[in-house]
This record gives sequence, C-alpha cells and structure tokens, in this order.
Amino acid sequence: MAAAALCLWACDGRKGLRETELPESAKAASLEAYQPPEALERIAEWYPHDWRLHLFLGLMDTSWQGRVESLRRADSLHPGDPLVAFRLCLTYLERDSLAEILMARPWLDKALAVDSENGVLRVMEAYLLLEEGKLPQARSLFLDARRLPGGDFYYPRLEETLLGLFSDSRHLNPYTLTEAIELYRRVPFPPFEKLIDILYSVFLSPLPDHPYDIRIRGRDAALGLFRLGRNLRVQSYAGPKVLSGGYEQRSLGFMFQLKAAEFLTLYYRAFEDTADSKLAFGDMMDAQRDYEAFLGSQPWEDSAVVAYLDNWSGLIKAGPKLKMPDAVAKARGWTLWKRTMGVRVPRSDSK
Repeated sequence: MAAAALCLWACDGRKGLRETELPESAKAASLEAYQPPEALERIAEWYPHDWRLHLFLGLMDTSWQGRVESLRRADSLHPGDPLVAFRLCLTYLERDSLAEILMARPWLDKALAVDSENGVLRVMEAYLLLEEGKLPQARSLFLDARRLPGGDFYYPRLEETLLGLFSDSRHLNPYTLTEAIELYRRVPFPPFEKLIDILYSVFLSPLPDHPYDIRIRGRDAALGLFRLGRNLRVQSYAGPKVLSGGYEQRSLGFMFQLKAAEFLTLYYRAFEDTADSKLAFGDMMDAQRDYEAFLGSQPWEDSAVVAYLDNWSGLIKAGPKLKMPDAVAKARGWTLWKRTMGVRVPRSDSK
C-alpha cells in the first residue's frame, strides 16, 4: 500500500515544495541584523531563465511597457500557460487606445485554447468583441444562461507559481515565506471596471436588423452573468489556499451578481413586470447584504497569514538577539508554514 501511494505521488504530475537551508551568512546572524536582499533581484541573479521570475517581474513593474515585455518574456519561456496569457490580455485591455486594446486578442485566444470553459475569459472576450465591432458575437456568449461556464480567476495558480519559484530557486524557508507573502500582496488587482458594465455596453445596443429584441436578450444575458457570479463565488473555495482564501475571485463574483441584479431590476420595471422586478430587487438586496458582510469580515486578511507575519514581528521585538536558525525552528511550528509545506505544484512548471 505504501509503495502504491509513493508511486501515485511521483506519477501524478505534481511535486512538493522544498525547504532551503539558510545561507551560511544567515546562520550566525541575529534577527535584528538579518537583512535579506530583494527576493526577485536575488532569484533573477541565480535563475534568470525561470519563466515564473519574469511573470512576477512583470506584475511588479510599474511601467506598462516594462510589464508587457516581462510578461511576453515569461510566455516565450513557458508558452501555453493560461495564467501568463490571461495577465497579458488584461494588460492590453486596461488601455484606452483602441489599437492597444485590440492587441489583447492573440493572448485571449491563447488562454481560451487551453481553458475554453472559463467564464471570466468569456466576459473578456465579449468586451473585446465589442471593441472589434462584433456585437452579435459578443451577445451570443451569454444568451443561453444554462450553458454558462464556471469561473476561474487564476489566483490559486498565481499562488502556486510564486511558491514554486521560491522552492525551485532554493529560496524557500520559514523566513523568506514572509517575502513571498509581500510579493503576492503587491500583485495588482485586475482592472475589471470596464468588464463589470458589460451588460449595459453590449446588451442594450439594438441590432440594426432586430431593433426590438432587447427584452429577451437582455434578460438572458443578465441571468447568465448573475449565475457566473455565483459560480465564481462557489468555486473560490476550491483547492488549497496558502496566501489567500480566494477573496479576489469571490469579490469579482459579487460584482457580477450586483451588476446583473441591478440590470434585471431596472429591466423588469421598464417592461412593467412588477413581480419579476420585485424578485430581481430581492436578489440585488441579498447580494448586497452578503457582499457587505463579506467585506466586513476583512477577507483579504487571512488569519493564518496575519498570524504568521505577527509572529515574526513578535519574535523580532521580544528576542532581537535570537539567532536565525532558532527563529526558523520556531516558525516551522506555525500554521502557515505547515500549510505551505503541504502544497504541491506542477512538475511542468520547472521545465
């Protein structure tokens, strides 16, 4: 039985993270004296050809051109990963120039080629189709709400690429996990403001040959987006989480639901459908109440992550002379480190 389990572990395409020993220079250092260099700079010096390094260099870059160059470099080193294509597509979609927005198309197509059932990509596609002047095709993506795909915001994938990068570059230990946390927190939230208004920009523009078909088309589109929001929220709880509890995806799900319910309320009122208007308004109030409770719980402050950072701060304050190996030994017993060491990442990421 043990042999079978070992074989399953080795053959399922994933591997565990590896803790790295502290460098010799750190073993004699006290907590107050230990000042590690910038994580990405150090990894770039040792592992310049790791695609995950360029992914995060791009996400951290404050210049748009620098971000594009780094993300394209990541794609050239590891072609076909939907996470990189997703981020490149967003980078172009956030622009105001139509010519630059349209440059998102090949990256969206790349992501869809490997993740065709991703509802978030469908929303991005509808927005891009609108910019391309293809209104009927944009509408068709949401007209059958029963077939609307599930959602994936790629944050679990982002998390595993960061932890895998630290592990493969021999840069993962209980102290440098704090650096990984800070890097993860600095990743900018995708610019979805444009996409949230997709109902109004796409579904309320009448087609020249069907100027009066807004009623059914608008209703089905809004229902589809509302259900996509629910799918995003439900699926945000799936999979192991270390640096985030899935709040980013849950936030997007709430945004879609609120916008769709608002649309449906106004839509039914416009057609004097009192009963359905009341139902849609109830859905909107329920989503608003849930969203406010969600924000009130401060979901971005994962208790294990906060406790981990606080524990390190407490160690430094209470024992500044404590040697790094002794501090690391204490940190191995903390919840977040134990959770981290249970993560498994794709072997293919290391190729």
